[in-house]
Amino acid sequence: MAANRYLMAIRNAFITIMPIIIGCSFCTLINSVFLGKGNYFDKWFHFQGMPIVNVLGAINSAGMSVMTLLIVYLIAKELGRYYKMDTGTVAVTAVVCFLILTQFGVDAKEGEYIRTYYLGAAGLFTGFLSAFATVEIMRKLMSFKALKITMPDSVPPAIAKSFNGMVPVILTMLIFGVVRMGTNALGKPLNDLIFNYLQQPISAMITSPIGIVFVYILYMLLWGLGIHSGFIISSPILEPIYLVNLTQNANLIAKHQAAVNVLTKPFSDSTMFMGGAGNMLALIIAIFIVSKRPDYKKIAKLGFVPSIFNISEPIMFGLPVVMNPILIIPMILSTLVGLGVGYLATITGIMGYTYILVPWTTPPLINAFLSTGGNFGALIVAAVILVLSVIIYMPFVQVMNRAENIEKKESVKEA
Repeated sequence: MAANRYLMAIRNAFITIMPIIIGCSFCTLINSVFLGKGNYFDKWFHFQGMPIVNVLGAINSAGMSVMTLLIVYLIAKELGRYYKMDTGTVAVTAVVCFLILTQFGVDAKEGEYIRTYYLGAAGLFTGFLSAFATVEIMRKLMSFKALKITMPDSVPPAIAKSFNGMVPVILTMLIFGVVRMGTNALGKPLNDLIFNYLQQPISAMITSPIGIVFVYILYMLLWGLGIHSGFIISSPILEPIYLVNLTQNANLIAKHQAAVNVLTKPFSDSTMFMGGAGNMLALIIAIFIVSKRPDYKKIAKLGFVPSIFNISEPIMFGLPVVMNPILIIPMILSTLVGLGVGYLATITGIMGYTYILVPWTTPPLINAFLSTGGNFGALIVAAVILVLSVIIYMPFVQVMNRAENIEKKESVKEA
């Protein structure tokens, strides 16, 4: 699954635009917490800073409101590179084909326009399908030699390459035009049809209480088998859904309305991934407290600093947790407890809703505080989850102490 070309293209596309998303999120953080009417600077210094608010709002819109256009371009480029196609041509064509399926409006004064709603997070699923379909259709059409326009050798290579792909590009756009005719007959743009009948049901299924518990049990089991779940489940499947939720929350907060989505990437980072997958920081603390194994304590010391920045590999593969049935159990339990406590704390108002995408390397607790716009309740809840996770890990670390004693006795007998 990790090597699947479509999932890999989605993952790489999101990795590419992650700095933009984080930068835009910090603009939202400043506008919704510090600057603007009724926020901290207004209360403390009677300074709203509206010119700055407007500029930061423009930066946020420039990145977040056209996110799908960026993703379509990057996915098509990644797939084009995989198939050894002309990446520039296929990526640009994918953007045009996506726009062919997108609803345009007409205003008597402003002329033709397009709602950024269709270009932002709500259009991601349509964007995925558009990019995939564009590349696959063009790849098939380019395999027919009859559709290639061969230019004389005297023509510059760049121009010759452009003419070689001209017919497949035009035919691909016409195919998307036919799809647009079908959606026009249904009375709704394809994005609305996908959002209503595909994206929302899938999101609801995955983020339902049963669905999300199943997802994270599978997530941690895969980690326990040594399979990097972030590349298989998180980046291509969960993060697009979580990004939609985060964007909706940010838009509501910006309008001084209540956020509605609990499950976002910063929520999972703040409650289930403190120190890395399975709250590895809690395992390190549990080792410091109850472990009698010098090898475990040495590895925990080496892995402590990386875990502060949510890098779990030194502990995951150093102890190891991977392929260790004793430690896989508390890793799953800690994740589910973090999910449950964080979820209940959010819907009851103890913890603020997350709406700021902070870097995943932001240290635990600070992550929860910043992603909720400086909510102290989130800081306290994250601390409680960390303590509970340490308590969960402690008896299993003690079991590992006994396991070492048994191994020593067996080695003595064999000697």
